[in-house]
Amino acid sequence: MRIILTILTTCLLALPAAAQHDHGSHDGHGQKPAKGDKAKLVMPTEFGAQTTCPISGEELEDRETYLDYEGHRIYVCCKKCKRKAKAKPEQVAMEMFVQGILLESLQATDPVSGEELETKEHFHQIYNKRIYVNDAKDLNKVSADPARYLDILGGRTAQEKCAVRGGDLDPDADFVIEGMTVGQCCPGCEKKWFADPAAYFAKMEETKVVLEPATMICPLMPGMNGSKAYPVTLGAKRYYVCSEKAAVMFVRDSGKYLPKWYAAQAKATATGMAPASGGGHDHH
Repeated sequence: MRIILTILTTCLLALPAAAQHDHGSHDGHGQKPAKGDKAKLVMPTEFGAQTTCPISGEELEDRETYLDYEGHRIYVCCKKCKRKAKAKPEQVAMEMFVQGILLESLQATDPVSGEELETKEHFHQIYNKRIYVNDAKDLNKVSADPARYLDILGGRTAQEKCAVRGGDLDPDADFVIEGMTVGQCCPGCEKKWFADPAAYFAKMEETKVVLEPATMICPLMPGMNGSKAYPVTLGAKRYYVCSEKAAVMFVRDSGKYLPKWYAAQAKATATGMAPASGGGHDHH
């Protein structure tokens, strides 16, 4: 009898743990990975068309409300969700990437040749965005610098005028602020930038101007360089990271990584040197 009671007691004690382990584990539904849990951040290998609103999560009843971004279309369920998506398009697009949702392409021209797009047979995929070209030989150009061609598709340009006075840029008067290289028409305009950087970065974003970083340092790993194969564009600022996973992590919580990146940028620009490139890359 004592042996039987011991066995029963052991089984009863084990039940809560077993039940807790099994709770919500059916096909992974109902489980939300803890924020910052790198082990559960898995890059998608298959992609499907969008069927739900990326903001509310509701099924799309129609496709009348949408946001166009970098030559691609993101559908939302209502105007309120559109405002939220418009405030952070790259973050929304990246979360759709993690979910394996391929963004709908609006591309009508070949961004390399500038000619009308005649086929969708040849493309380079950067996250969940596809850049199509007519000639397969041009894929090497696109894969080497996808941000350049996303800028073309999205109507973004490099800075051509001073944001303060509107004059032509003086090539000898560039300065660095928040890790970005900014041009100006004459020495002194940078004082306006440093007095209110948010306002001028917002002005750049509004006019679809994108700024490049002073160095290729990866925001997640300041001891090494990022790659042009993995660009991240947040507003008017361009960053280069080391992999798809790094891109997702940075977009999700850029504020977590920027302080160390700012410090590394300041050190690199002060010495005129940047860390040597290297490290593993996640390839498509």
